[in-house]
Amino acid sequence: MRLSPTFITLASLILAAHAQDLSTPASTSGTLTGLKYTNVGATGTYNQVTNIIPGTFPSCDVNPSCITAPKQISGKLAPFDEEMTFNFRGPLNLHNLAVYQPGSGTNATWAQASAWAAGQAPTNLVFMNNKGGEKSGEFSICAGSSQSFANGAWTDATTAANAEIANGFLDENSEINIMTAQTCKDTPCDGFARGTANHGWGGSKMLVATFDMPASSDASKVPAIWALNAQVVRSAEYGCNCRGVGSPGGCGELDILETLVGADPNQGVSEIYSVKGATGSGSNNFFARPTEGRATYAVVFDVDTDSIAIQKLAGWDYAQTSVTRDVIDKFLSAPALQVSFATGATKRRGVAGGHRRRHGL
Repeated sequence: MRLSPTFITLASLILAAHAQDLSTPASTSGTLTGLKYTNVGATGTYNQVTNIIPGTFPSCDVNPSCITAPKQISGKLAPFDEEMTFNFRGPLNLHNLAVYQPGSGTNATWAQASAWAAGQAPTNLVFMNNKGGEKSGEFSICAGSSQSFANGAWTDATTAANAEIANGFLDENSEINIMTAQTCKDTPCDGFARGTANHGWGGSKMLVATFDMPASSDASKVPAIWALNAQVVRSAEYGCNCRGVGSPGGCGELDILETLVGADPNQGVSEIYSVKGATGSGSNNFFARPTEGRATYAVVFDVDTDSIAIQKLAGWDYAQTSVTRDVIDKFLSAPALQVSFATGATKRRGVAGGHRRRHGL
């Protein structure tokens, strides 16, 4: 791509005006630093979970135990305008996290809604995992474990939200996800919720994360960062839920940076799933897995432009409590691999006979 002198001058002025800079321009044939999904919004239905019949120990004696009803969606960004949760699989070191959202009634400023730094207590952010039962959350024979509050080591459940301070290391056998501090008991959540259940981030939102992904000791245990419709984890992330590819599944999943089993362990891909189907970064476009040194990424879900952008940043000032819309627009318009998620999109990346994901469909 050849840029005009006017564009280069304008870009230089914008970059100089903000402390957080974009990384080098996106490559379409090697290491990606930017990817933008366009035409994201869908019209259709997915099967929303309305109830889970718990069954009687020692076996699930109810059929069906997963009760669903069609939910109609439409509009820009749908269903990614619904509440989302952000998920992490090790081996991974998390250093900082922040979520920004537009203010009430205005899109001119996006305020910091949630934040966390390693070794510190989070703000409006709760670390959770799927180990519900004894310490927090619940367990049923038909649905398995619900969400639970994660302990400080992110390896087990604990009794209360953020009861232990996390140092940021997630081992290769563990997964966590983040939610807001608002519970479904405080304000009812959309869809079925059980056990320990919290709200996610709805509407437009931006996640900024600084992390590294150290080498795995086992080639079958590889790291990933992804986003899910929050309803998935509130029912059963690996059981009765609304996830899937195409109607009647497809309540929304975005793989932000995922290393795949059977592929190059130093590369990561992105894929998106909804009632429309699935598409992604393709077979020849990869993000670099940051095995040595930290990487910072921004992931923007923008209702106004019906798009999702993933951009690698040179850095980020997590102390800033808000960003202006022009910063969001800079990320949305930065050089990136453009992927249209038009109706009927079906392109997915196959690896060694299939898409192998431990958190997968």
